[in-house]
Amino acid sequence: MALSRLSGDGGASQDDDAVPLPLGDWREFRASLVDKEVAESQPEGAPSGVWASRICQENLHLLQQQDRKLAQEGIWAHATQLPETGGLVISTHKVVGLTNDPRYWQLVIILLEHGQRGSTGLILNRPSSATVGDLLGWGYLQTEGTASKVQSAFQENCVYLGGFYAPNVIARQAVRVLHGHKHLNGCQELVPGIYRGGELAAADEILGGKLRAQDFRFFAGAVRWGPGQLQQELATGFWYTAACSRSIVLKQCLQLPVPLWQEVLELMGSEYSRRRR
Repeated sequence: MALSRLSGDGGASQDDDAVPLPLGDWREFRASLVDKEVAESQPEGAPSGVWASRICQENLHLLQQQDRKLAQEGIWAHATQLPETGGLVISTHKVVGLTNDPRYWQLVIILLEHGQRGSTGLILNRPSSATVGDLLGWGYLQTEGTASKVQSAFQENCVYLGGFYAPNVIARQAVRVLHGHKHLNGCQELVPGIYRGGELAAADEILGGKLRAQDFRFFAGAVRWGPGQLQQELATGFWYTAACSRSIVLKQCLQLPVPLWQEVLELMGSEYSRRRR
């Protein structure tokens, strides 16, 4: 069925046999440890709750309007020593100068895979002008009966540029879906609370009024690193690595009052937020 291309590359891909790291609840637990460690280092009488004090209120207000349930979850991000599946790779303040490539400006990437064979990620903060309906209308997805269902459910959903692609070639890239709905048939867990695929089951529930289309994020293409390439770029100073709450990944990056890159660095603390200036 051609719609399977929504979750694949149409060719050889690391996605087919990659095994995500079994982080389990460790991510949330680790975030609580970071919160406690930073709080203990604060002077007496300083406000408690590290993440609460660093949250971007403008972006939180928008998220409350878009998805109140997601906004009520914890919002956090902290630096990690190494890249990890489900974690973030974030442009440093000097990467454009190092690469002489403006496409690296303020990138926030979630890693779908990271291992000895290389890494694959999706750029979270590069919305395109295309929608899922556009991709179907251009003939990118052709199936017997199922394409119309997906188009009806998701036709207005923005398609993000998951990799370095010009908008005029977006229709030729494989499309991936991220969401927070564990129960959908066909979806796969990336890390707890974040899932890939399952768009056909989701379309049924959206058309039946059980789910909202805006809970799903579509990405055309991906960023790929060969074996050892990401580690080399980290050593060169291209990237910061971080872990984050699922609210950072799952919210739509459209019309944010504060850019996602800035929001994440502020959550990571003054050491990183100062570097961006």
